[in-house]
Amino acid sequence: MQSLSPYFLYLHSIIRYFIILFTAIVAIQSLVGMMGKKEFKKTNKRMALFMLISCDLQLLLGLALYFGNGWFKALTAGGAMANPATRFWTVEHSVGMIVALVLVHMGYAITKKNMDDDRKYKRLFWFSFLALAIFMATIPWEAKQLVGRPNIPSLHRM
Repeated sequence: MQSLSPYFLYLHSIIRYFIILFTAIVAIQSLVGMMGKKEFKKTNKRMALFMLISCDLQLLLGLALYFGNGWFKALTAGGAMANPATRFWTVEHSVGMIVALVLVHMGYAITKKNMDDDRKYKRLFWFSFLALAIFMATIPWEAKQLVGRPNIPSLHRM
């Protein structure tokens, strides 16, 4: 796993931009649809599906990194909460992303329900908006102290 770790981290860092893009598009489409009393179309459902697929792929890469790099051991060894960097990776980033992923799944499930378009847009908007807010808050942006990573990843730096 260690030899694949830099490649997984690189992919994990790149996919975040697709997740942000798809989630923002879904939130904006939902807001426009809700405000304009528009019909919920296949393109709305398809964009929510792209958001879901990219999040699920990101989860798989994240789990490979989490267990492959031994972050889970920090929780069992104790002291993870005392160190801000270790706490971020073992708890804040992981839990935040899982909560956001659940919201994305709940949002996509709404697209398959038989309900009026206004309610569908409202629910999808709130699920995607909240997921986007959590994503933005728990991504290790370059400017974050102790845990920041380059905003534009490079395999040479990893």
